[in-house]
Amino acid sequence: MGQNIPFFGKDRYYRENSKEILKIVDSVYSHGKVVMGPEVDLFEANIAKYCGRKYAVAVGSCTDALYFALRNLNIGKGDEVLVTGFSFLASTSCILMAGATPVFVDINPDTYMMNLKDLEAKITNKTKAIIAVHLFGDCLYINAVEKIGKKHNIPIIEDSAQSIGSRYNERKAGSMGLCSCISFDPTKLLSAQSNGGVLLTDDPQVYETIAKMRYHGKNNKTGEFEILGFNSRISSLQAAILDFSLTKLESWIARNREIAGRYISGLKDISEIKLPVVQKETRHVYHKFVMQAQNRDKLKKWLSENKIDSMIHYKNALHENELFKHFSYRAEGLKGIDSVKEKVISLPIHPWLKDDEVDVIIKAVRKFYNK
Repeated sequence: MGQNIPFFGKDRYYRENSKEILKIVDSVYSHGKVVMGPEVDLFEANIAKYCGRKYAVAVGSCTDALYFALRNLNIGKGDEVLVTGFSFLASTSCILMAGATPVFVDINPDTYMMNLKDLEAKITNKTKAIIAVHLFGDCLYINAVEKIGKKHNIPIIEDSAQSIGSRYNERKAGSMGLCSCISFDPTKLLSAQSNGGVLLTDDPQVYETIAKMRYHGKNNKTGEFEILGFNSRISSLQAAILDFSLTKLESWIARNREIAGRYISGLKDISEIKLPVVQKETRHVYHKFVMQAQNRDKLKKWLSENKIDSMIHYKNALHENELFKHFSYRAEGLKGIDSVKEKVISLPIHPWLKDDEVDVIIKAVRKFYNK
């Protein structure tokens, strides 16, 4: 085999766009307003327009955005928040930080996202919010979740950390519920060169509160510190790079979907593998290409021996992490999660992955299963 095939492509992204990025660096550092400069306002306007929202507040991370959303709702001790039991930790650590109790919802093992029947069944008079998580680049059924929220008068916080650009019919991820939270972590399709996130909303009061919260509770119009806040600003440089990348996002999504199609075509006859389900109602952007594989751990080792990076998303239900030994939570009947957590494996996927590399990966997987 030749060179290692990496899981991420951030270095390739930079090599492809270095001239534009260095111009952006020079522009931002030349005017000197390196934090909360005009680039932040411009990016907020453009990301809000892209997602179909009225307002956007760029913050230090999606984790901060989720926590701020809960704080805005005054959620705390004694309150319950419904969330999927199968996601990255930030989908639920924000609940713990707010002092509330996470109630874990099972998943549909075909899509890895919340089972909506289980979601509604776990609502109680203590339920104060639903964190609706889109996972791996696919999109949860937005209208159905909002209908449940409206029926029970429970606000929806959309965790779209992994799924910017995905859609449910014509509705984009990032347009759902009271507010939406998106990540610009370097692993994401739309990513900063550092950490970053955004909270989007159509509610002017939510916007004003979060805008204060991100910088020590300061009202930028009066200069007064009005509420207890945090230091969760995004740099002008990161905002400018994100705004540049936003112009390329649709082409990157198209490339990711092309690569996913190549994987699906090349692996669809292997009975030991369950490939991602292609839902008619959604546009999957494949932040991750996650499949279920028999002998998953041996396959991962085989790929590594053949210089192919792979990852596992996720090997545990959220409540099985060590952290939860110290907190209260509810986690009953998570059969869907139990059925997938020992099978899931993620293959490399990013817009800078080459066709011949995809073919090498397909060939290696096929050889493992003697196909």
